[in-house]
Amino acid sequence: MFGRKGQSALEYLMTYGWAILIIIVVGGVLYYYGVFSPGKIVGESKVGFSKVQIDTWGVDAANDDLKVIFENRVGKDITITNVTVDTVANDGLAISLDAGEKSPSFVTLNSPAVDTGDSYKWDVTITYYIDEYGSSDTFTSTGMLSGTA
Repeated sequence: MFGRKGQSALEYLMTYGWAILIIIVVGGVLYYYGVFSPGKIVGESKVGFSKVQIDTWGVDAANDDLKVIFENRVGKDITITNVTVDTVANDGLAISLDAGEKSPSFVTLNSPAVDTGDSYKWDVTITYYIDEYGSSDTFTSTGMLSGTA
């Protein structure tokens, strides 16, 4: 029915057709298990931050909240006045921490909207002043939080 060239072409298409089909199926399985979403595999991470750290955190996706425990590594008593999570500012804070102290409970901050199970990567800026110097001199500690809500 086919000549030699037709038979060769048909064998070529069948062989590579099966190979392409297998690649598509394997890619679909990998996507399903989240291999292409490294935030789901790696877990939570914290990068940056200088003298004022975020020690522990969690995301409440239902309320668009970030719950954090701060740690004061400044060496002097401080007061945190503002925390910006990505583009969401949390003004009007007055969280006092003694030198070397962690906040005794989670502090709830407004954060960008994220759905449960989605990855996030937020730049966080903590604004504070050293109590000894007064509120006229403010300092910042910046870093990044990432993970899965």
